[in-house]
Amino acid sequence: MFTFYWLFKKENSFTAVLKNDKETQIITDKESLKKALDTVGFLVSFGNYSTMDKEIALLLSNGKSKYLQKNISIDLSQELGNKTIEEIGFRLGHNMKAKTAAEFCEKRIEICEYVFSKREEYLESKFQIVKEFGLNPRFVMKTRASLAAEILNAKKQPKAPNILIYEYDKRIQLNELPEKLLTFYNRIKKKYIIDKDEKIKFEKIKMSLAGLTHTFGFGGVHAAKEKYKGSGLYLLIDVRQFFPSLILNNQLFSTAVKDKSVFKKLYDKKVETGQETYKVLIAAINGAMNNPYSNLYDPQKFYSVTVNGQLIITHLIIILENFIEELIQTNTDGIVVKINPIFETIINDLLERWSAHYELDLKVTKIKNIWQRDVNNYIFETTSGEFVKKGIYSDLNYLTSAIPVITEALIAYSLHGIKPQNYLIDAFKNEPIEKFYYIGKIARGYEAIEQQRGLTYKKMNNTVCGIATSNKKFGGIYQTKNDLHSKLPGSPVHFLSYDHATKQDIDMSWYVEEVEKYIY
Repeated sequence: MFTFYWLFKKENSFTAVLKNDKETQIITDKESLKKALDTVGFLVSFGNYSTMDKEIALLLSNGKSKYLQKNISIDLSQELGNKTIEEIGFRLGHNMKAKTAAEFCEKRIEICEYVFSKREEYLESKFQIVKEFGLNPRFVMKTRASLAAEILNAKKQPKAPNILIYEYDKRIQLNELPEKLLTFYNRIKKKYIIDKDEKIKFEKIKMSLAGLTHTFGFGGVHAAKEKYKGSGLYLLIDVRQFFPSLILNNQLFSTAVKDKSVFKKLYDKKVETGQETYKVLIAAINGAMNNPYSNLYDPQKFYSVTVNGQLIITHLIIILENFIEELIQTNTDGIVVKINPIFETIINDLLERWSAHYELDLKVTKIKNIWQRDVNNYIFETTSGEFVKKGIYSDLNYLTSAIPVITEALIAYSLHGIKPQNYLIDAFKNEPIEKFYYIGKIARGYEAIEQQRGLTYKKMNNTVCGIATSNKKFGGIYQTKNDLHSKLPGSPVHFLSYDHATKQDIDMSWYVEEVEKYIY
């Protein structure tokens, strides 16, 4: 059913490798490629929608079309962010060097197979959506937000001059909210009505709420006790499906949606079945309303949702403020509070009343230990012994951009008090060199990556992998643009490529310094 492929093209020649569960074909001529593709169900690759699919289509059509006519393809990079196949390969510890074009393709197919195994649930959800709603089979090539637009039969509308003319949720007790906050949103709205200047959507306001400085704007509210460690009884209070619920409760549907009852059916089905498919669909809709390339594009509805969301979370904090010991964190769809167990029953009652008033569903998780650097980087330990990690403390996987040994050293220090130097020395002795790999790639808008070697620069691949080295003849790595050099973010001062690196080349002091940057 699925055939993995990779294409290597050089001037007027090409090598294509196709692999399914029965055989691997190495193809170098157009007729053989055409014949092989005639028997393929789904073509699977990585980054192929923007490159290889088009190259194959142009090849088969003698340059007449850049779209595959017969084959349906799957791009494993879709909705993964800006990841490269080499980046993932390096993180998995693969040697990406190849002596032949066929070997080059085979190594990348091996990575595709791994990514496919990790994204089965994502892919199954798209196939299920297409099947359940009777969509064109080729629509599995669309993002989930695009699938939602198809299901809702959304027809893109012209951009209206009403972006910041938002209406407040009628359930909000405006008289109970901080006057300063309401003044901010009312002022922005009035100013926009007068001059239609969209730039004011980037304005923010900072104000103290329950002892924490909060930042409000037109995305989500954020606040956190920085460099905080604590033990006791905490409640992680999350609003389930917050934005989709606000859309439904306030009829904040994109004007592109003609039959709004379809959204209600999707929402109800998600609640009834709990299936990931429906959760994914309804969650994708709000983001799509702020995407100018989506048929659901309607920024006025998007900002109405985000503004109301911030006001409603603010109201939750105000209601609980007199019954909590501390507000630890506020984020887009929830808060973390420290409480005295004596008040737990009262707080639970207030939460029930609040959720009933706003017609929202809450999930409350009990926390016993917190290590929080800031709002984006923290570890929570639940009362059941599970860990919630975010940011620099996140669990490592094939998509991790952080240096593994640095993440592990931070967690070891936070949870067990192990000094970074001791942890890193132990890792040096017992862990593979891959744990020390720095992986970086060229950013959009830059032309190349170069490494400083004395007074000159040497061009490198657009994705690099290596270690911080004590060998001073190897300089730093830089992105170039118009002959200007900009240091690759997070890269070591002295970088040695993985294919030349050994453990003896590692500059341990650089890794210790990197860990200590995050310690508090």
